[in-house]
Amino acid sequence: MKKIISLSLAVLLLLCCSCGKKKENIIKTADMLTITNEEKTFQGCKSRYESVVSAMKSKITVLESAHNDVIRSGNKDEYFLDENYILTTFEPFSLGTLSITESFTPDMTNEKAQDYFKLQSDGMDIDFKSKNGLTELTFVSESLVKTYTAEYDKKSDSLKYSYTVESGDEETVEEFLEFKQIKKNVYIIQSRYERCYIEFDKNGEIIYFCFGKLNEGEFSAEESIFNETENEPDRFWVLSRGKTSYSGIHTFENEILTHEDQSSGPWKTIKINAVDYESAFYGK
Repeated sequence: MKKIISLSLAVLLLLCCSCGKKKENIIKTADMLTITNEEKTFQGCKSRYESVVSAMKSKITVLESAHNDVIRSGNKDEYFLDENYILTTFEPFSLGTLSITESFTPDMTNEKAQDYFKLQSDGMDIDFKSKNGLTELTFVSESLVKTYTAEYDKKSDSLKYSYTVESGDEETVEEFLEFKQIKKNVYIIQSRYERCYIEFDKNGEIIYFCFGKLNEGEFSAEESIFNETENEPDRFWVLSRGKTSYSGIHTFENEILTHEDQSSGPWKTIKINAVDYESAFYGK
C-alpha cells in the first residue's frame, strides 16, 4: 500500500511540475527574422537574404521613425532643424536589376526565354542557360552585351548575383550582390557599395548588426565572400576600410541603435535606445 501511495504522489508531483512549465509564446514582429524558405537553391537562398534584410530594415526604420516622432511632438514647426532629427531614409541593397532573377526557375529554358524576356531585351538577341547552380541570361547586340548571372553554392549556402555591361573592349560590373550564412543565425551581405554583418538569437531577435555604405571606391571581385569558407569575416569586416570611407553607418549593439552619416557634411551621430521604443514594433 505504501508503494502505491508513494507512486501516486510521485505521478501527481510530476503532473504539477509539468503544468507549471508554460511554453514561451514568441510574438513575431517585423524586426525579427522569419525564414520561410529552407530550399538549398538560389531562390531559397534569395528568400533568406530578403528575410534578413527585411528584419534589419524594419529595426532601423521603426526606431528612427519613433525617435523623429518625439522630436516633432516637441517642435511641430521647425523639428527638421533639430540636430538630432534624422533626415535620411534607410534603403539597403537597392539593386535595380535583381528582380530579373525571379524568373530564373528550373522550368525556364532558352526557348521560353525568347518570349519571356522579349520586352526587357529591347530588341537585343537573347541567350539563357542554366546548369549546376549557375544561371546566365544575356542580351546581345552589335555594340552591347548585358549579362545577368545568378550563382548558388550549396556547400556554403551562399548566393552571388551580378549584372555586367560590355561595350567595345570595356566590361563593367554595374551591380552585384553576395549573401551567405557563416554561423548559426549569423549572416553577411555585400554589394558594390555596401556591407552588412548581422546576428540573431534563437528566436529571431537581432543581437547585433553593422551596416556600412561607401562614399568612395567600391568592393571588388577580389573581396568576394561567395563560396568562401576560410577566414570568414567578423564584426570588423564591414568597416575594414576605415570610417572615413563611408557615407553612412548603422550599428545595433546592446539594444542601442547608432546612426552615423556624413551625407550633408560633418559626421552626425545619433544613439537610440531600442527599449524606449519597444511598443512601436507592435503597432498602435
